[in-house]
Amino acid sequence: MALKNRTKLMFAQELQRMLKSQTLDEIRVVTLCQRCDTIPQTFYYHFHDKYALVAWNILYDFSVIYGDQVPEYSVDRLTAGLTRIANHQTFYRKVYTDHSQNAINRCIQQFNVQNASKAVRASLGDQPFTQDMHTAIAYHTYGMTGLLTEWLTSDSPLTQEQLAHFLYTHTPDFLRRAYQQYAFKN
Repeated sequence: MALKNRTKLMFAQELQRMLKSQTLDEIRVVTLCQRCDTIPQTFYYHFHDKYALVAWNILYDFSVIYGDQVPEYSVDRLTAGLTRIANHQTFYRKVYTDHSQNAINRCIQQFNVQNASKAVRASLGDQPFTQDMHTAIAYHTYGMTGLLTEWLTSDSPLTQEQLAHFLYTHTPDFLRRAYQQYAFKN
């Protein structure tokens, strides 16, 4: 792993530790840097603010599960993603339920809609990407985010496997086919 990514990962891991006893809103970059034995300039070289660090951490986890992998959209792959999230449950619970000015949910939804749209466009070849497809992707993505948030906050009775199965079976057919063909890049 490149030094730049190791530094980012160091900040991400410390942020996860801090979230065990604090809310995201309570965490200060200066304190994070002190705990990482570094200076704020190092943090700001890599991230605009703590919310950019949160986004990077989520993208890092996404890349571990889906990046540079053989395309596969299955209950097993979704379960693996949920397992990774469960292993960092405090982090995800705190960031998905954060309602501060820079809450991450909208960013996550936009990322998922963009990735799904990119996968569908790649799978269509010469066929047009329609407004209905975009709307179906957004609808599916927003629903997934809501279900994931409920699952993280223990408001859902579903197990990881049940949630993965539900997400898979309720993915629109055109999107499922696109995910089966599209290799996400790290």
